[in-house]
Amino acid sequence: MLVSIEWLYNNLKDVKVVEIDYNPQISYYEGHIPGAVLINWRDFLSDNSRDFASPEKLSKVLGNAGINNDDLIVLYSDMNNRYAFYAYWILKAYGHSNLAILNGGIYKWLRENYPIDNDAVVVRRSEYKASKPDWSSRILVWELLSRLKEIVLIDSRSKEEYDGLTTAPPEHKCEQTQMSGHIPGAKNVPWTTLLNDDETMKSRDELGRIFSWLNREDRIVVYCRTGARASVVWYALKEVLGFRLVRLYDGSWVEYGNMVGVPVEKSISDHS
Repeated sequence: MLVSIEWLYNNLKDVKVVEIDYNPQISYYEGHIPGAVLINWRDFLSDNSRDFASPEKLSKVLGNAGINNDDLIVLYSDMNNRYAFYAYWILKAYGHSNLAILNGGIYKWLRENYPIDNDAVVVRRSEYKASKPDWSSRILVWELLSRLKEIVLIDSRSKEEYDGLTTAPPEHKCEQTQMSGHIPGAKNVPWTTLLNDDETMKSRDELGRIFSWLNREDRIVVYCRTGARASVVWYALKEVLGFRLVRLYDGSWVEYGNMVGVPVEKSISDHS
């Protein structure tokens, strides 16, 4: 599920490489992996509500990218590869199981001096058929609030966000919430602690030590600001370490930190 830079380079003709970008004009057109098609992160979202796309819309998005249902999709992204993990979580829910993530993403690809292209890839449209999503790995705020005492919460944001020093990370500093802090009982495991300096994911043994405080029977919920960073933690727990009961709260702090009447904890005093 995590493929190396070398493996991808040797298998470029046999897979569909997809770059998932938050800022496509900044990332993809400045240089991308040869043959990689671009999918804007927002294409996974619904046009009519704050939710994910319908199967019909997702089918069109993937079909326009020339992807077939049986293709092996290798994902990478900008923003420290976080949206590759988020896309993995979404696509798996919609029934595409033949998925992999480029370990280290575009950063490691460039760092090791592999070739890049600057022009958009011309693709032949395919007829993709997305399934009705299986959201068993997702939790909505209503259920979350009713189960706060039953679940193990992991906040994967930075310590500054978790403590309540800021309501948004530096890369999204204009997108503040009304409240700072964290969901009561949540333990802070910043997503970056799961990655090496070259942005590859740490080994199974290292991840096991990071999460040694968890029990296999725990019902785990991970969250961050919008779900992207939390998807890295979800992947490590579910796909690498094999925890069965892991769900992602994609509403995350953008939703929770703007809700009226919900409980909030802070690790600092609020003098406002």
